[in-house]
Amino acid sequence: MKMTLSAIAACMAFCFASVANATAAVAKEGVAIGYSLAATVNDMIFAYMASIGAVLFDSNTISATEIKALADKQTELLATTKELKGFMEKANSEIDNAKSLSTETKAALEKLSAKATELTDKCLELEQKMSAKKDNPETVVESIGDMFLKSDAWKAAVERRGGTARLELKTAIVNATGQNQPLVQDMRVPGIITTPERRLTIRDVLPVGRTSSNLIQFTRENVFTNNAGPQYSSPNRENVTKPESGITFTLANAPVVTLAHWIPVSKQVLDDAPQLQGYINGRLMYGLKLEEEDQLLNGDGTGSNISGLLDSGNYTAYNRAVSGDTNVDTIRRAITQAALSEYNADTIVLNPADWEEIELTKATDGQYIWANPALVAGPQLWGRRVIATNSIASGTFLVGAMAMGAQIWDRMDASLQISFENDTNFVKNMATLLAEERLALTVYRPSAFISGSF
Repeated sequence: MKMTLSAIAACMAFCFASVANATAAVAKEGVAIGYSLAATVNDMIFAYMASIGAVLFDSNTISATEIKALADKQTELLATTKELKGFMEKANSEIDNAKSLSTETKAALEKLSAKATELTDKCLELEQKMSAKKDNPETVVESIGDMFLKSDAWKAAVERRGGTARLELKTAIVNATGQNQPLVQDMRVPGIITTPERRLTIRDVLPVGRTSSNLIQFTRENVFTNNAGPQYSSPNRENVTKPESGITFTLANAPVVTLAHWIPVSKQVLDDAPQLQGYINGRLMYGLKLEEEDQLLNGDGTGSNISGLLDSGNYTAYNRAVSGDTNVDTIRRAITQAALSEYNADTIVLNPADWEEIELTKATDGQYIWANPALVAGPQLWGRRVIATNSIASGTFLVGAMAMGAQIWDRMDASLQISFENDTNFVKNMATLLAEERLALTVYRPSAFISGSF
């Protein structure tokens, strides 16, 4: 009769506990008692191995690797028990002859006792794991080949020694992968992920006015000949001609420029995705203002472009370079150049890469000169505000007295419009979203702006 795994586990718990009791008895109660227990345990272990082996090999839920691991530990435990039995017989002989145990025999008994206890625990652990797997078998995914060999059709074909065996497979319901899964609802992150927007700053540092015309004209002083002095013609201080000065003027003009762009979109998508219009409006407005900043700084004045601050004739070229100057030196000399023309520069415009090079400047001791990484103060250099923007090319700088040098004129503020009647919009259910503004830039004093390269 075969024993259940749980019953064998209980039996083995008793057997292994007996091994420990036997070895302890050798040291405390005498070898004769210990030997008697060990003999009994030895017989029980043989019975255990025969029973557990039969049960394990009948189970379909225990792998061959697990069976071998337990069998190896059982064999090692049996060998240790036999060796322990031999030392017990030697101990009995020593007690009969000398009434005491030798140090060598006692050490061997203690060593074998500890090893037997360790093997006992390991065998019990393995058996408990296998017993749990027997009582609660895991779900095993079988291959098609395994399913075919276990099928009734295959077994019938083997019994009749021929014929055809057919296995019908049922389709399992599993999750699909990728997009548009039929059973699993996807998660949509709200909104639309956009690229970063540039911080726009040039308009903020220039004075702004309004106009109702399409052309801005202003009179610029060309040459001022200053001959102011005392009324004197040697040797007379009276009844003599006073000094005469002179001024010449130039009429300059700046046309109002229209900046605009548009995007076509279907009326249906505007109805079905109402947030789309707000998103498009935002992107149209940003694109418009980005172009405005580029025009104010880099516009070349040709065609319908604004004549920007860096356009030829709107600034004074840097002319105070000294060999060996750093970027910091160059900016300071540009500020002086403006000051020599009676302009107090208030703004420095740099590319972020050039500003980084200045901020990372270190003294010989490794300390930063122009930056304190622990502070969050706005960027400044030589007491002037610094605008670090990608709107200016790397390697180029602009130092200017913005409030005195130039002015923006708004003819029409930036606005957003939508039309359903543009071109064939009406018959195609299309809409046109438009962003537009009109403005001009007047550069009054080119000497107020100093620009050059590092």
